[in-house]
Amino acid sequence: MLRGSICGGRSGASCRRGDQREAIRGVARALRLSARAMLPFYRAVASNGRFANRWSSSVVELRLDDMKRQLREASPLAGRLEQGLGTNGIGYFIDFPSPGTQDAYATGITIPPGSVQFYFAPGAHRAVAAALLPFCGALAADRGYAYALAAAMARGERSAVSALVRSRVRALELRAVEGSPGYLALDFKPAGSKYAYRNLFFREGL
Repeated sequence: MLRGSICGGRSGASCRRGDQREAIRGVARALRLSARAMLPFYRAVASNGRFANRWSSSVVELRLDDMKRQLREASPLAGRLEQGLGTNGIGYFIDFPSPGTQDAYATGITIPPGSVQFYFAPGAHRAVAAALLPFCGALAADRGYAYALAAAMARGERSAVSALVRSRVRALELRAVEGSPGYLALDFKPAGSKYAYRNLFFREGL
């Protein structure tokens, strides 16, 4: 007589460990895909003041069609993959699929709600985008790094998450890092800015 649950020929405990590893792999794939998609966009924001000015104006004025056009211009991959783009007047979020799952993950940069309304400084956005370039590059290129970060997030190990992020984001503007299952937040305070700017990655529905 069989006892316990069976998952692909494994015992229940082994099945749960396998499910957990697969869940971590799913988050790692989502991290890598969003990084690949956003890297050219962040590079355009960091290097092109005119592009950054246009983007900030569109964010503040809630011009989603213009934002979609700019996103496609800077990153054809992001334009092709995005499943939704939104602005709250103080930032933006872009939804991407999680390969091999039914989940979607959002990423973007915003001023924390309650700080100000209809304001998104292009200079601060450029500074945060520049700080994120090596981080996105590492996620896109290094499967092991992405898995290690996703695993630390899954375990809620904030010190490990912070160490992994800070090993790539060396900018002094990075003030805080928070990670939990399906959620990552990097808080920046750009020089001369009155407000913090938060880079977020999170599973839709959390």
